[in-house]
Amino acid sequence: MRASFRALLVAAAVSFPMLAHAADGAGTTVSNPWVRATPGGAKITAAFMEIKSEGGDKLLAAKSDVAGRVEVHTHIMEGDVMKMRRVESLEVTKGGARVLKPMGDHVMLMDLKGPLKEGDTVKMTLTFEKAGDVEVVAKVEAAGAMGPGGSKTDAKTDGEHKHHGAH
Repeated sequence: MRASFRALLVAAAVSFPMLAHAADGAGTTVSNPWVRATPGGAKITAAFMEIKSEGGDKLLAAKSDVAGRVEVHTHIMEGDVMKMRRVESLEVTKGGARVLKPMGDHVMLMDLKGPLKEGDTVKMTLTFEKAGDVEVVAKVEAAGAMGPGGSKTDAKTDGEHKHHGAH
């Protein structure tokens, strides 16, 4: 993707955050990025989105000015307890999609520099192996949201997960 087009996408997303549903780079598309609001003095939150790739790609890293540290995470089951773990990358198969969602893969924003309130937006740079840096603007949803648009349920989860952790 040309830098000027990417800059135009970011400018449009900042000017019209309700329209900031997708960004792409070199055949890799990020859609519906969202972040959970932080209750009280919480210093961590998670970001979610859907990533599609025409030729296959890997999400290697992420960064955001709202956080001191950002990591790519997954969840694994250890016995009957779900735990989150930092991973070096998340693969998106050729022609496939990878959905980052609560109780699954996600981007962890830690050491937040301030509270994130529902309705705000968060700029993030996602770094992919092939697509390079892709700028996204994520809408901040309610602290208990399970999907974009503030939904309390996610049709892709069965609601039966046992979960222990920070989010």
